[in-house]
This record gives sequence, C-alpha cells and structure tokens, in this order.
Amino acid sequence: MRNPRRPMTILRTERLILRPVRTEDMPSFVAFYADPQVMSVRKYGVLDRETAQAHVQVMLEHWENHGYGMWVVTDIADGSFAGECGIRWQEDSPGDPDGPDIELSYGLSPLFRQRGLATEAARAVIDHARVGLKLGRIAAVARADNSISHRILEKLGMTLIWRSEGREPPLVKYALEFR
Repeated sequence: MRNPRRPMTILRTERLILRPVRTEDMPSFVAFYADPQVMSVRKYGVLDRETAQAHVQVMLEHWENHGYGMWVVTDIADGSFAGECGIRWQEDSPGDPDGPDIELSYGLSPLFRQRGLATEAARAVIDHARVGLKLGRIAAVARADNSISHRILEKLGMTLIWRSEGREPPLVKYALEFR
C-alpha cells in the first residue's frame, strides 16, 4: 500500500507536464480510449465507455497500491490533455517467457504525435523510475506492427527481448536494465 504521506510525483519536461491520474480525468480518458486513431496502434484496440472507466479505475488503484502509475500528459503551454504515459506492474502476458515486469506505457492523441513528445514523456518517466523509484529494470510491450513505437523504445535505450507467437495482435517486448 502507498504511503499516504508520500506525495504523488508530478513530472515536468520542456513541453509537457505529467501528473498522476485523477478521478476527474475520466471523461478525457473515455474519449481518448474511444478514438480509433489513438487506439489503432495500441494493444487493446478501441474501448467502450464501461471498459474505459474500468481501465481508469485500475490506474487510480495502482497509484494507491504502488505509489507510481500512469500519468496524464498535458501540454505545458495550455494544459490540454495530450494522452498518457507511465509505468505499471504488469503480470504475465500470455506467451511471455519473461514473466511479470514493470511496464512503460504511453499513448498520445493524434494532435500531439510526430513532434517527439512521446519520447520526451517516456524519457521523463524512465528517469523517475531509475532515480526517483530506484527501479532496476522496466519493460515495454507494443504491437509488433507499431514500428513508430519500436523506434521510440530503441531511442530510449531499450532492447527487443521477445516476440509473441500465435497471439492476435502480435506483440513485442523491450526491456531496459538500469545499472
């Protein structure tokens, strides 16, 4: 259980603010997860309202239970919702020989893509995981056909360690060991 006296960390980059998910973010996430452009490159595909709300509830509980989780990514200039980025405890994925891991996850609305913002947000989260949380490793699972995400993960220093066999959609897993 999270220490309630330990503040939930807000991360800042040159162009973004990343803050822990809050209950009042529910409408933004429901719209985000329902957007076919957003979800076309995500592992889960488009989510209906009920599933999106359950997903946000899991994020809120993760912060309470672990003291870290998914952050809302906002544009530093105007505070607009850009997407999500964070880390979460991930149980075994089907077919993953590597076992449970702390997974980096990110996704941005189309208006915020192709500007290096996903890399910027993910780098801030990785730095916090390494320095602030003193984690030894993080992993990331992406769709095998999402070459843009693969390039981002490689830019972040992650190494491909696993490809799914016989899963739909096919997935890949990257990892980064902190020394």
